[in-house]
Amino acid sequence: MSLETWVQNAWLRRQPTSANEIQQLLQIIDRDLLDSNAKGISDDSRFAIAFNAALQSATIALRACGYRTAGQGHHVRVVDSLPLTIGADDALVQKLQALGRKRNTCFYDMAGAVSETELKEMTVLARSLRDRVLEWLQKTHSELLK
Repeated sequence: MSLETWVQNAWLRRQPTSANEIQQLLQIIDRDLLDSNAKGISDDSRFAIAFNAALQSATIALRACGYRTAGQGHHVRVVDSLPLTIGADDALVQKLQALGRKRNTCFYDMAGAVSETELKEMTVLARSLRDRVLEWLQKTHSELLK
């Protein structure tokens, strides 16, 4: 499947991006990575903040390719697009999907759902994905980096 097939399925729409948009998304990631280390808030909240950083990294890759999600399931589509954008393997996508379900649990179902180990795993993954997307941008869409 390709991103163009996703457009045909109405999961994405074509929309060009700009260096300014990519810079703003990078600033959100950096803010969220910093905030995910904040003391005085719950591990659940810190986990959700770190997950958002990872989600924004995946969003950057999709936007750099000239697409935006359409319709419902934004988070799922952005994560699932990683193999089609940066060439991520299934293991990364499955890990992010599982962490997304954990985020939903701590947001909607129960407090205290996130362990210290899970928080650390989410934070490490978010930082790693940011670095990987930046490296990919430098190789494939350097015009989008200021």
